[in-house]
Amino acid sequence: MLKADFVVVGLGAMGSAALYHLARLGADVVGIEQFRMGHGLGSSHGHSRAFRNFYGDALYVEMAEAALPLWQELEARSGERLLTLTGLLQFAGPGNPVLTQKVGVMEALGRPHEMLSAAEVAARFPTLRLPEESVACLTPLGGFLDAGRCVLAHLRLARAMGAAVHEEVRVDGVELGGGFPVVETSAGRYECGRLIITPGPWAPEVLEALALPLEVTRQQKFYFRPREREGYGPGELPVYGDMETQFYGFPDYGPGLKVADDGLGEATSADGVDRTLDGEKREALGRWLAGIMPGAGFSYVSGATCMYTMTPDRDFLIGPHPENGNVLVAAGFSGHGFKFSALVGKILAELAVEDRTEQPIERFRLDRFAAAEM
Repeated sequence: MLKADFVVVGLGAMGSAALYHLARLGADVVGIEQFRMGHGLGSSHGHSRAFRNFYGDALYVEMAEAALPLWQELEARSGERLLTLTGLLQFAGPGNPVLTQKVGVMEALGRPHEMLSAAEVAARFPTLRLPEESVACLTPLGGFLDAGRCVLAHLRLARAMGAAVHEEVRVDGVELGGGFPVVETSAGRYECGRLIITPGPWAPEVLEALALPLEVTRQQKFYFRPREREGYGPGELPVYGDMETQFYGFPDYGPGLKVADDGLGEATSADGVDRTLDGEKREALGRWLAGIMPGAGFSYVSGATCMYTMTPDRDFLIGPHPENGNVLVAAGFSGHGFKFSALVGKILAELAVEDRTEQPIERFRLDRFAAAEM
């Protein structure tokens, strides 16, 4: 039997960050991933994920701000550009309740933000034309993370600090009895003092015994390129979101301007997801993009599927497994977790090594849904 003080199963956004922070604490840690590093089959791949502190919930505002220095530190240690702060512009028609709530939280917390009319947005960002009646909020602490590079940077630095990373190793089961968890894999059995499970969209299957109310949804993203690329880059456009349609987009980065629908797609599973792109969705997003950036002459470049792993309340699941306190779980990040992954990794490492964290995670406990049913 193989032995390790700590084992991390699943090395996407959360698992790679946990591995990194455990290695920083000097832990003897092994990471296990069922695919090759950098694969595109889960929820952590691609060129960009939004970074923002613009939330209608103070907890997430503060968590995003706590994650920011961790991303900046990772950039410095890796020597790579991982985070680009462009500002975040979210807009809607007058009186939109979601935008109103978010602005209210920013005001209550005293966070910087600007309210802009459509005309003021056009003056600030000449290629952007919002509907005339739009109300917009621009927050400076917004932008995007290079998702694939973030995962690989965490893994590369973890390895440099002594962590072992095993790719293309299948986990066949976990034995929770007897105190010390045992992980059965295609490469052998691992007994560990603490086990961290970060299963991404495989959570419903991996955590089936817990009967958590998780739903995996199929999401799609598409890239469009303007006829002339000047005026559409990260220094010229913010990350932008339409709170009426739930469509959102990024500046021209990687293959082009990425656009996606934050509304939930159909229910699916990580192994059964349909990766055929939906032409109607692509056309709808393309029309929306052309509508707010008229004259760009966009051409379609490429697209890809992704997945959200949703909890009913859209809060995360972070904490000890109810059957064994030596097992920690992080799952259910509900389509808005990537920006927090550097922080979640630190939380998991602190819980694993020190049995405590300074971050308030009570809302994320795994048993909250069972408690609500009682």
